[in-house]
Parts: sequence; structure tokens; C-alpha cells
Amino acid sequence: MHIISQVHSRACLLIEMATVPEPKRKTCSYSFHREPLTSLIELGSFVPDDRLKNFVGQYGDILTVLKTVVDPVPLQTLLQFYDPELRCFTFQDYQLAPTLEEYSILLSIPIQHQIPFLDVPKEVDFRLIARALRMNVKEVGENWKPCGEVVGLPLKFLLRVARDEAEKGNWEVFHAQLATMIYGIVLFPSMPNFVDHAAISIFIGRNPVPTLLADTYYAIHSRHGKGGAIRCCLPLLFKWFMSLLPASGPFVDTQSTLKWTQRVMSLTSYDIRWQSYRIDVKDVIMSCGGFRNVPLIGTRGCINYNPVLSLRQLGFVMKGRPLEAEVAESVYFEKKDDPARLEQIGRAWKSIGVKDGSVLGKKFAIAMPDYTDWVKKRVETLLLPYDRMEPLQEQPPLVLADSVPAEHYKQALMENRRLREKEQDTQMELYKAKADKLHLAHQLREVQGEDASRARSKKRSYEEMESMLDAEHRECLRLQRAEVNYQKKIRDLEKQLKDKDTQLKKEMELRQKSEDHLGGEVLELRRQLKEKITPLPDCSECSLLIDQCHYLKTLIPEDHILLTLVVCFLPLRMYKDVSISLYLFCSLVAAGCHLFRCSWSWLLTLVPVLGRIADQRPHRYSTRLNQQRSMDQFQAELAEMKASMAQFMNMMQGVAQGQEELRAMVQRQEAANPPINHAPPEGGPVNDNNVAAAVPNNNYVVGDELGGIRINGQPIVPDAANARVVRAPARNPATIVDRQEDMFSLLKFPWF
Repeated sequence: MHIISQVHSRACLLIEMATVPEPKRKTCSYSFHREPLTSLIELGSFVPDDRLKNFVGQYGDILTVLKTVVDPVPLQTLLQFYDPELRCFTFQDYQLAPTLEEYSILLSIPIQHQIPFLDVPKEVDFRLIARALRMNVKEVGENWKPCGEVVGLPLKFLLRVARDEAEKGNWEVFHAQLATMIYGIVLFPSMPNFVDHAAISIFIGRNPVPTLLADTYYAIHSRHGKGGAIRCCLPLLFKWFMSLLPASGPFVDTQSTLKWTQRVMSLTSYDIRWQSYRIDVKDVIMSCGGFRNVPLIGTRGCINYNPVLSLRQLGFVMKGRPLEAEVAESVYFEKKDDPARLEQIGRAWKSIGVKDGSVLGKKFAIAMPDYTDWVKKRVETLLLPYDRMEPLQEQPPLVLADSVPAEHYKQALMENRRLREKEQDTQMELYKAKADKLHLAHQLREVQGEDASRARSKKRSYEEMESMLDAEHRECLRLQRAEVNYQKKIRDLEKQLKDKDTQLKKEMELRQKSEDHLGGEVLELRRQLKEKITPLPDCSECSLLIDQCHYLKTLIPEDHILLTLVVCFLPLRMYKDVSISLYLFCSLVAAGCHLFRCSWSWLLTLVPVLGRIADQRPHRYSTRLNQQRSMDQFQAELAEMKASMAQFMNMMQGVAQGQEELRAMVQRQEAANPPINHAPPEGGPVNDNNVAAAVPNNNYVVGDELGGIRINGQPIVPDAANARVVRAPARNPATIVDRQEDMFSLLKFPWF
């Protein structure tokens, strides 16, 4: 009777639905843009099958998320049922909301009971990033670039590096780089073809589940009622929603005949797969710190979610309506707007409130009438986005009967007793089966232990052989590289030696040409020197000049010794040989240097000018060092000879000037005093009263003759005019030829 009344009420409801249109909420259009993942999926296929398990154990089942094809129609339908106040999706008589535990199971990544990702560091730690990506610090720093409002690494660069590592067989490095790209492009998308700093930081932290759930809720909540692009991990949200829908039956059979909205509206709580894969969930995170619900921190903002509404999804009983504090909005803001609140949430995650079966009850995914009535009232307030549809499959009775007949009760007791006996028999069989299993397992372990020891020994020997072969192979490669390097060095040295030989030949030819040229110059200089040498004059003339020099030496005071140089060159042109003049010049210079207490170095610089040209032969060993020394010695001698000649020319010009003055003085004396041929007896005394009137006569010199002579513009001291006339000693007197013309023609000397 009760069933008949229930069917009647449902029929009345359907008739009412058909006649009276139900108000509906406004729908929005959302977009689900995803970057092309062809290159990343192709790179994921490089992971070998034998290493796939290792990759999943280390980074989670993110390859499945990468390869998930997202259908935007189911997601578009799902978002129309979003309840912004309760942070869930409210349907006709049930509610759905993604949880931390479900995301953890779908990704095969455990939830770390620690502070999740808060925010990107202010300063980039390239060493930490390079260590996580198994890359070089310099390489990371050079490719670190800004993109919009974020910074990070371009996907193109990471793809190229990962391909190189896969080709080399560096699978650990390849796995780390592939996981980083999946984090940046699929799990935490920000900019197209770009892995930002936040995704890399979350990858380093190895606790992505709270951040993923936060980004999902924040993206849906921020775009609710506005529409637009939903930027979060869409493959994970799609996979979660599809895991709750029926996998067979009328819902699947009508996918080609009904729209997605109609198919979803035809579902009831009886059709949802509440514990398909969630049966093993034992502990549920229900709160954090002082929050009655769970505050989540995403990459862009913070938002709370209410796990009390999702207990049925995890296999627990929904007993009644939740408390207001458990479903109240506690957190929703953008991270950059409230840093203090962000730090408060981070501190709350230090104290995580976890509840297990002792609090939540036994596993039984049903909803009590109190909760169902509360959901229906919520639907009346919130409204549904689409028209109601009749369920596609038969539904169980909404309300059970209050009493049953006695016969049915007795049958149920008998059946219950029979089932208990059968359970005991089954338990006994199970005990025996477990004992047999333990015995077989013990035997198997013994056999496996022996086999394992043999396998380990073989594996160890194989590994040793492989390591030896590896070492030999590396050594061969090293020797080959060394041989190539040495051959290259030998070729370079041979080339350098050849260049040096060519350069040496050129230097030898140049030296030979220089020697020939300088030898010709030396011969020419010698020839010119020989042409300038004239025969020696008679000895009587030489003696007369020497006597005159000695006489002048007695007349000239010490501080006017340069006058001696003037007088000694008076008869310079009388001699055809320059060596006699040089002898007289050197004698007077020696006397002057002695009087002035000066060194002989000045004289020695003048002696080699005319009398010597170095005749030393250079070392004849044909070496580059001796060749250079010979050239330097020859150049030094030539420079020394030129310097001495320049000094000698300057000195001779001064002497010529003195001769001109002396000539003018003699002419004045001759004009004033005609020559008188009276001479005192040889060796006789000289009258002091006639000193002022003394005049030169042949080989005599008087003091007045020197009175007007100036040396370098200074007159001879007056005391020289009062000097006694001294008879120049005569040696083998000979006829003196008047060479006055030659006496004052020094400036016409051929060397000048």
C-alpha cells in the first residue's frame, strides 16, 4: 500500500513538472583554453615502460593527467551547478565537491602534512632551481626570462634540453625536467608555453595537491556568474567529475541521443558512484588551526573548502545537515591584497585537524533523510540551471516501510542464522587457506632466497664486468682523444718550426745583405780616409811647430789653455798629413786636461775619430745570437765614429774662428810695427823695458802680440802681456817657408 502511494505521489510530481514550469537560475558561458600539448605528449612517450613505474613513484601519475583529453561540454555543464556559498556543486538531491583526498588518489601523490606552497620567493635561487632540474646554474640563469607578470623558463628551452638528455640516456635528469614541464603547463598553467617560477617552486616542494585544489576552487569561484576563461588544472577536474558519473547503463547508452545537460539532470544520488576508488580513504583533513573548514592557498589567491559536504564521496555516512560554522565562508582573497592573512593561513597549516573512522563512523556511503531534505531545500533557494528530467533507471523506494509481516520476519531470521553458519564455515576455510598460504609463502621465500642469492651473485658479476668494460671503454676514448690532441699539437709544432726556418732564412739573407752593404761602406770610408792622408812634412818643420807649442805653453795661463789649441792649428795647412796635426792637438789637449785636473775620457773620445776604424772581425759562428751581436757591435762602432766626428768638427770650427781673429791681429801688428831684424844674442838677456815693443820675428813671439786675442769672447789676462819674451828653442834650423795663406785656411779643410 505504501509503495502504491509513493508511485502515485511521484506521478503527481511529474504531472506538476510538466504543467507548471519551474524557475531556473541564470547560466553562464565558460571557456576552457588549453595550450597545444603535442610536443609535451610526444616527449612523455620517451619514458620507457620499465622506467614508468619509477617515474610514477617519484613524481606521481602526472603522465595520465597529461594525456587526458578534456571534453569542455561536461565541464560547462558542471560549472552551472556551482554553489558559491557552500563551495560545492549542488544537484537535485545530492552535492559534489572535489577534496584533497580525491586529488591525491587521482594523482598518486600523497598529501604532506606540512605548510603548503605560500608564495614565490622574492629573490630567485638559481642554485636550487638548477639542482631540482639537474641543470647547470649558468644555463638556468641565461634562459631565465620574464613573461607578462611572471618569470620563469620558456617551454622551448626545456623541451630541447630534455630531448638531449633522453638521447643520452640520462633518465633521472629527463624525468625531472619532464615533470617540471608538466607542472608548469598542465597542473599550474599561467602563460602560454611558459613554466613560471611558482610552478617550479611547487615542484621543488613536492606537495602540489593543496595548491591544485586551491587553484581549482579559486578559478571557479572567481569566474562564477561572470563567465570567461577557467584557468586551472582542467584535466584533473574533468577526471574527477567523470569518476563520479555512471560508467555503464542508461546514462552511457543515451550519450548519443540526449544532451549532457539532460543526462546530468536525470541523475539522482542513487546513480552516483560514491566509493568507486575512495573506499580505502581512512583519514580526512577536516580543519586547520582555528578554521572550522580547510583554508587553501593557490598560486593566485586563497579560498576555503568544506570537506564536511564531501564525506559521502569518501565512503562515509551523511548523517544530517552540517553546522553553519563548518560551511561558512572563511577565506577568499587575492594573495597580494592581504599578506598578513596569508601568513595566518600558513600558521594554521601547522595544526591540521584530521578525523578518521572513529569519529566519522563506519564506511557506508548513504545519506540520511535529514541531509537529503536540507539539500532539497537548498535547491529550492538556489534553483537549478536546467529543467528536471525523469530518472533513466529504476529508483529504490524513497521511504522504507515502518513494519513487515511476521512470516517475512521469521524467514529473515532463518536466513540470517543460515548465513552466519555459512560465514563460520567460510571463516574456517579462510583460516586453513591462510595457513596453507603462509606455509607456501615460507617455502617460496626459501626458494626465492636461494634464487635471489644466485641472481645477486650473477648480477654482481655482470655489474663488475660491465663496470670493467665501461672503464676500459672510457679509457680507450680518453686515449683516442689524447692521441688526436697530440697529433694536432705535433702538426702545430711542425708548422711553427717550418715558419721559424723560413724566418731564419730570411733573416740570414737580410744579414748577409746588411754585411755586404756595411762592408762596402767601410771600404768606401777607408778609401776616402786614404785619399785625405798626405805625406809627412820635413822633420825641421815638425820640430819648429813643437817648439812654438812649448813656447806658447809658457805664455798662456792655466785658465786660458784653449788658446794653445788655437795656436797649434795655425800652420795646420802646412802639412799634408793630418796625423801630425792630430799629434800636436792631442799633446796640447793632454796638457790642458792636466792643468784643469780633468779626466782623460774627453781626450779618448776624440782620439779614435781620425786614427782608427775598428778592424776586429765578428764571431764567425753562424748562430742567430752571434749574428745579432755582430750587427749590434758594428752599428755601435759606426755610431761612435759619427759622434766623435761631430765633436771634432765642432771643435775645429772654434779653432778656425780663433785663427781668423789671430790673423786679423797679426795684420794689425805688421801694419803698426814693420819687422826689425835685430835679435839679441842666443841665450842673452832680454831688456825688460822693451817688452812692450817686442814684435814677432821669424821664430820669436812677444807678449804684445797676444794682447788683442780673445778666446770664446774673453781677452787674455793682462799679465800675459808682461811675460818675458822667450826664445823658442831651435832644432836644426831650416829655411821657413811663408805659409801664411795655408795658415789661415782651416775652414777650407777637405773634411769640413
